[in-house]
Amino acid sequence: MPKEEKPLEYQHRILDTKGLAQRLNLDYLKQPEIWLLWRRRLSWGLPAVAVLLSIPLVLGIGGAKKAFSNGPVSRAHAIFGDRCENCHSKAFSSVPDGACLKCHDGPPHPAEAIDTAALIDTPHCAQCHVEHRGFSRLAEVRDANCTRCHSDLAHRGKGVRIKNVAITHFNLNGHPEFSPASRADLRPLHLNHAAHMPSSPKTINGMKLPMKCSDCHATNPASDKGDLLPITFDQNCRPCHSRELEFDVYQLLPGPMPAPHTKDVNTIHAFVMAAFQSGLQQNPAIMQKPLGRDTEPVRNPQAWLERVVKDSEDFLFERKCSYCHEYEGQNGGYPMVRKVGRIRGQYVEGMPDGLPWLQRGEFSHRAHRAVDCSSCHTTARTSTKTSDVLIPRMKGCTPCHGASGTAIDNCAQCHLFHNKSKEMDKDRRPIDQLISRAPGAPLLPRLFDGDRF
Repeated sequence: MPKEEKPLEYQHRILDTKGLAQRLNLDYLKQPEIWLLWRRRLSWGLPAVAVLLSIPLVLGIGGAKKAFSNGPVSRAHAIFGDRCENCHSKAFSSVPDGACLKCHDGPPHPAEAIDTAALIDTPHCAQCHVEHRGFSRLAEVRDANCTRCHSDLAHRGKGVRIKNVAITHFNLNGHPEFSPASRADLRPLHLNHAAHMPSSPKTINGMKLPMKCSDCHATNPASDKGDLLPITFDQNCRPCHSRELEFDVYQLLPGPMPAPHTKDVNTIHAFVMAAFQSGLQQNPAIMQKPLGRDTEPVRNPQAWLERVVKDSEDFLFERKCSYCHEYEGQNGGYPMVRKVGRIRGQYVEGMPDGLPWLQRGEFSHRAHRAVDCSSCHTTARTSTKTSDVLIPRMKGCTPCHGASGTAIDNCAQCHLFHNKSKEMDKDRRPIDQLISRAPGAPLLPRLFDGDRF
């Protein structure tokens, strides 16, 4: 018979002291402890290295100050960008208002003189004008600095008179409509944009239409914002509308004869009188021509002169001047033209320069010079009344300024904080004192470093 196989019997491990001791390496005490050796060396070496490295920082040797810098300062402050103590009176502390007021006046808020409100809690300069963000403009503050108060003006200011006291974003729901949208142009002048810019080309009395916006509206090269030059008759209207000044109702004089464009009726009367006197002297036969429906000529030269001057002036004031102007009262028997003032901004009687249409906002035509005029002034081509205000509405700005995610969406692009009308000039100081350098020290040693410009 085959031998019966049985499973092996399990041998339990003996966990006694002798068995465990056989597994230990008894030579470990003879081997050097590497970590213990380096720990002792590092405990002395690292503090020594730290002390050596801190010496340039403490003494300001080389560019060691950059280790404490949060980044380059704005371009306006680059002249003393390496002199931290000019602004930071205490190390590792925010800049106090006094450090800013040494150079800047910082007039109060609101920015525009038409608002008389006052902030309950005025922010510190450094809360809005944050430095060490590169070469950006300090005036371009974050929207949160504005909406912190303007989202609840009723509780953040005193004497608030504006209608919208909750402004959160530049969109149709978070920002009020521009104020000119509810106004009318009250200037005493007859102006029809649609007549100058018809939908189809045409020629009227030698004038080719439609005109371009730039034919009348030109930017002022001396303005940093590209403000438009005021429109005047002599500069903009005379080339096409000189016929509106012609007074020779009976066509007695040779060639067209326009009167001077002035509100002084005595000057106009003297010009008309002199024109007919000269014409009569040069050609006495003009007295033989019929005057209007009269079949018999006037034989007396003085009576003829008085007749043609009076009829010509009546024709000029009643038919010609009224084509564009409105009258108010009489002056020596002549109608008085209402003063228009410069055609720029909002018309205010008694103010030659008027007022800006956007009284709380800033606008730069120069920044928008690449945009076609009609893209923003969309109603100009269909406007038939002088009272039409052609300032764009808010919806014309939101395609570019509403959600671009760039700096052009910021409140500071269009609005100011400081009231510039109350800004006072600071006393001028030597440049050495401005940048806090000892006399004789080299000026601007790092202004043109490669890492700056």
